[in-house]
Amino acid sequence: MIAKTNTGSDFEGALTYGAGLRKGRGKEPDEAPLLVVSNVIPGSPKEMAQEMQATAALSKKIQKPVWHTVLSWKAGEDVSQEQKVAAAQRYCELIGAPIDRHQVVVYEHRDKKHAHVHIYLNRVPIDGGPALRTDNNFYRQPAITKQISQELGMQPIPERRQSVADLDPTKQAAREVVREAVKQLVGQPDNAGPQWLQAQLEQRGIATRYKHDNGGILRGVSFELDGVAVTGQQVGYKAAQLRELFPTGQQQLPTLPVPPRPEIDEAPSTRKQKPKGPRL
Repeated sequence: MIAKTNTGSDFEGALTYGAGLRKGRGKEPDEAPLLVVSNVIPGSPKEMAQEMQATAALSKKIQKPVWHTVLSWKAGEDVSQEQKVAAAQRYCELIGAPIDRHQVVVYEHRDKKHAHVHIYLNRVPIDGGPALRTDNNFYRQPAITKQISQELGMQPIPERRQSVADLDPTKQAAREVVREAVKQLVGQPDNAGPQWLQAQLEQRGIATRYKHDNGGILRGVSFELDGVAVTGQQVGYKAAQLRELFPTGQQQLPTLPVPPRPEIDEAPSTRKQKPKGPRL
């Protein structure tokens, strides 16, 4: 079993796709069975999306409340509907969004040769508590799917082939140090934004490089420790994830004042003037 996750802001579009009611790639829509509904009145994608959006509005900070995960099994593996439901519910619990506190909608798709389900979570819980975090998903999910496979007696999908860079102990050590440092700092109550994080990491010997677009919005991040460079994605903190963790209004690069142009004393010109002749 493997899990692939992305986040977004459009509940209706996500659930419409999950229900198999949206056309794509020239194919007719194929309605998908609804397996799990939690803390939402079962209905059309639009009706359920409206409920989930109302709950998401409890948080003013979370801009992408839609959590969409696809759980997939090996081609040819026989997976019962009960196992699919159990796997989806267990995934929600292990990722930090138990179905008793979060709105969850799960659809089963049958358009591939392998069994797979689409899980739609509202990151904002119904009790208005802290939202489901998105950091470190890349590293957390393989362990979660492996645990679910073992608990339900399923076949784990082999992990992707590792590159030479993945096996480099120096680079791996740098990743771990940077990951833990960033995790600790962004979780502090006095987190004041990207410039604050950069200064705090510098005190720990970690250089931080940001990439902003023309509007000053953070679009990329990388780190360097003892001459070893790692990207934000490699340590589980991409620019989009950091933007969500930074306080509102602290995501843009500060605008620096434009210094006044210095006054220059112009010396008399020494260029010889061409004598003017009489006009003809």
